[in-house]
Amino acid sequence: MRPPLLRWLSFRVRVLCIVVFCIGAFLPPYAPRTAQAFGDDQGSQQFLFVEEGFLMKSSSLGVQGSRLAFNQGTIYRVKDGDSLETIAKQFSITPQTIRWTNDISEHDNLQPGQDLVILPVDGVLHAVKSGQTLGQIAKLYSVSADAIASQNRIRNSLIVAGQELIIPGGKPLPGAPPAIAAAGSLQFGGKLSAADLRLKLDLGEGVTTQRGAGAGPAVGAAGAAVTQSMLQWPCEDCTITQYFSPSHYALDIQTKGGGPIFAAADGTVTRADYGWDGGYGNVIEIDHGNGMVTLYGHNKELYVKAGDHVKRGEKISWMGHTGLVHGPTGIHVHFEVRVNGVKKNPLLYLE
Repeated sequence: MRPPLLRWLSFRVRVLCIVVFCIGAFLPPYAPRTAQAFGDDQGSQQFLFVEEGFLMKSSSLGVQGSRLAFNQGTIYRVKDGDSLETIAKQFSITPQTIRWTNDISEHDNLQPGQDLVILPVDGVLHAVKSGQTLGQIAKLYSVSADAIASQNRIRNSLIVAGQELIIPGGKPLPGAPPAIAAAGSLQFGGKLSAADLRLKLDLGEGVTTQRGAGAGPAVGAAGAAVTQSMLQWPCEDCTITQYFSPSHYALDIQTKGGGPIFAAADGTVTRADYGWDGGYGNVIEIDHGNGMVTLYGHNKELYVKAGDHVKRGEKISWMGHTGLVHGPTGIHVHFEVRVNGVKKNPLLYLE
């Protein structure tokens, strides 16, 4: 049996431990004031891109050379004498990155008082679309998924539709403009102009993803509903009969009984030929710029000719089975996407 004094001390030590545990469970951990408060940067405001698509106040990025490539952006207000080159040099990025992010063309001039979104690293912004995965986005930009995840502090590859991601080292996708900072609903705080900023994806002249509640689907020149994917599906109410594979660098897509074929994006028709054409049958090719070309094979009728300019969703042909067609594919469109001469999986651009 232990002595009374030892039992007395043991009892009080246990009580003290319980009290300390209870206090620690309800009080926040201690942090020095210097770790909680940050001074405002005199030259610009600092913000943090978060999952819901809003920009929130964050800490200063500090020395440019030591900035980590996290999902932080800077709002810079243009001053007299500023140019894209001087601003880019100040933030250690290229002028092209600023152009892409703020939709500034080669012919646009900066105006004093203009607010620019400055990314922490060279690259582009990408607005996540419904059904996209981190791996798919990485393939689109030829950037590693790990680099995008580290850049945007993504855990377990979890992303949501509408989320804006910074793609480090990325370039605008061929055939589609990059996500840009434009009038919309991202809140930047009281010191900026009354116009809010929002990331949007332009789908063509007069058509963007910013449609009001209750608005009907946007309609292309021939009545096709314009989708919000990178490229327009070339047909409506259609199913895939053969997928992209090492032996088939395209999608075979079928509308039961046939139907109209639509342009996947704005572009110029470079080829519209009738005949066998190497097995493609009656075929159309459209150049969308930036190295992207789409091909539509096995058509029954062609409604465009070489040199025509077409809009996204415009009817260009009628589905058929001309050329080399066999097996279960039947009447369908053979749809290819080529980027800089390389055939890509069309699903990367359709989903």
